[in-house]
Amino acid sequence: TSQAVILHRRDLMLGPSECPSMFVAVFSRKDDAKRRAVLRKLWVNDASVFDGTGPVDVMYKQAQKQGWPTIQANFAICRGDGEVPKSLQEEEDTYSDLLLLDCDEGYGDGTLTRKTLAAMQAFRDAGFQQQLFMKIDDDTFVARRRLCAAVQQSAPDLRSLETSYMGVVTGGDPEKPAIPHRERSSQFFEPPAVYPNATYPPSMEGGPGYILGRGLLQRVLESGAPQRHMLWVEDKAVGVWVHDVEESGGNVNWVNVAGTDGYSRWRDHGTWGEYPYVLRHHLTEEQVACMTAIAIEDNPNRPVDGCFKGLG
Repeated sequence: TSQAVILHRRDLMLGPSECPSMFVAVFSRKDDAKRRAVLRKLWVNDASVFDGTGPVDVMYKQAQKQGWPTIQANFAICRGDGEVPKSLQEEEDTYSDLLLLDCDEGYGDGTLTRKTLAAMQAFRDAGFQQQLFMKIDDDTFVARRRLCAAVQQSAPDLRSLETSYMGVVTGGDPEKPAIPHRERSSQFFEPPAVYPNATYPPSMEGGPGYILGRGLLQRVLESGAPQRHMLWVEDKAVGVWVHDVEESGGNVNWVNVAGTDGYSRWRDHGTWGEYPYVLRHHLTEEQVACMTAIAIEDNPNRPVDGCFKGLG
C-alpha cells in the first residue's frame, strides 16, 4: 500500500526516544458519555484540563505530559440502527474523538467480534495513517510511557513494528492451551459449529488491550480470515486470524506486555515504581483516572494503594 511505501522510504530504525504513531479504539457505548468524559483524562487531556471543557488543541498539547503524545484515541461506538442521537453528535462536534461503526453492541453471539472487525476496517478505510492499531476496553488503565518503552524494546525497527502482535499473551504454553467454552451459560461460549477445534491457538487477552502493526492488520483483512473464522469470542477470533497469517507464511512479531487478564488476583499495592502492570483491566473510570494522575506525575515513590480502595 502507499502507506507501506512511505514508511519504508524512511530510516528503518526508530529514533531512540521516538514512540511510534498509534491509533487506539477504546470500546464504548452510546449511553456511556459520563464514562468517556472521565476517560479522556487518560486518552487526551491532562489533569489541568480535566473539567471536560478544554478545546481540543489544548487537550492534545496537555497529552504531551502523558508520554506517547502521538497516540490518537477514538471511542468506538456501534450505530446500531444507524441513528446518531443528538447528544452523541454534539459530543463528537466538541471532541472529535468518536469512531461510529456500522455494527450492533453486545458481547455474545459474535457481536463483539463483529465490532472489532468493523473497527479494524474503519482504521484501514477511513484514512488513518498510524503505524499501530490498538483495541482496548474502556475499563483498562494504560501506563502510556511504559507501553511506549515496551514497544520500542520489542519492535525497534519499522519492519518488526508493522508485523507486531502485542498484548497479554494467553494460551502460549503448548502444555496448557486455551480451550473453548462449550457451556451455553458461559459468557465465553463458543459453539462447535462456529469453531470446531478442541483448542485455540495463542492469542492476546481482549480486555487489557492488544496491538496490531499496520502491516499485520492489513494482511489479516486481506486474507479473508475474519470471514472464514467469525468466532463468538473476540480475542480468540483475532488470535485465529493472526494464526492464519502465520500459517500462510506471514511473519508475526509476538510481544508479551505486562498486564492483567481481568479475572484473577492482582498486585495493586506498593509504589508506582514497583507497580508491575502496563495494562490493568477491570477498573472503574475513577480508578483509571486515579492511576492516570499517578502515571502523569511519574514519581516512583508514590503509593498506588489509594486508587484501589474498595476494589475486590
